[in-house]
Amino acid sequence: MLQIAKQPLTVYLDPDTIARIDAMVSAGYCGNASQLVQEALSLWQSAVNQREFEQELKKAYERGMALRGRDNVHAADFLRTLGDRA
Repeated sequence: MLQIAKQPLTVYLDPDTIARIDAMVSAGYCGNASQLVQEALSLWQSAVNQREFEQELKKAYERGMALRGRDNVHAADFLRTLGDRA
């Protein structure tokens, strides 16, 4: 099993945020505050990645519309353009 060296980090949070973290840990959502923060950051990064993907998808669609015209966009061409961006 791979062991990752962990480093301490001091973070100052408002009392409401601390209470929310404590409540989630007490409810068993995570084993401790560190795990909860790691999971929250992972979910946040997933959301950022999703937004970036959606922006790239929109750009690819708009490029396809500009190149082919609204009535002539073919799904295969659109997906090929999107694949070129991956």
